[in-house]
Amino acid sequence: MAFMNAKTLIKLCDKCYWNPLTQTVSEDNHTIVLTSSMTKLLSMLIDHHDKPVSSVDIFFHIWDDYDKEFNPKNVRNLISNLRKRIPCLIINNYYGGRYVLKKYRDNVPDITEYVLEILDQAKNGVTISDPNLPDNPIIFVNEAFSEMFGYTSEEVIGRNCRFLHGEDRDQLSLKEIQKALSEERDITVTLRNYTKSGELIYNELTISPIFDKKTEKLKYFLGVQKNVTAIQKLIQQIKRML
Repeated sequence: MAFMNAKTLIKLCDKCYWNPLTQTVSEDNHTIVLTSSMTKLLSMLIDHHDKPVSSVDIFFHIWDDYDKEFNPKNVRNLISNLRKRIPCLIINNYYGGRYVLKKYRDNVPDITEYVLEILDQAKNGVTISDPNLPDNPIIFVNEAFSEMFGYTSEEVIGRNCRFLHGEDRDQLSLKEIQKALSEERDITVTLRNYTKSGELIYNELTISPIFDKKTEKLKYFLGVQKNVTAIQKLIQQIKRML
């Protein structure tokens, strides 16, 4: 955040400032009215600007006085309401149920046309599926995914991710994934997956729902795969030695 004349005001976006002393937001010298929950959320995000804050931490920070069970939808709704109240805020969603209030910068370059190239060069496997199409098919995979599993993008796109399990369907993690998808929430699990050649891979998979910022409707599921086979084999060896 940019500080204004070495004073206490923190610039959130053009002509919009946060006063940490009074816990208020002003735009063009007019106060923007926020609920107490919005104020606590914004204060927390500013304190962690440019750093991811988990939905769990947000939930228990906002509703710390209530005996409530964690519900990520409450956090998403609060984030959505804050965005509507201060439209210029840049609050990004990240896989694993994390939110980041981006630092205000003038003249930020538009990287929209490079997003796919960025995903393609990521070291971990990345998949995007469309739950609004029948059977939630894959619509994008990056190069790291193809290298990990041996499938080309043409062989994968249009199929549900379940083909990676082969005949190994008796996995508790699969039921956990189904429940998370139906509840439209984030989840991280370790799966036994199989490459095109039939090789077993232990895959640490994080799935995150991606919502339309305007309608808050579910648009995609983002999957990030990490090959943890070596770690799993080491753990199994240690267990056998004990």
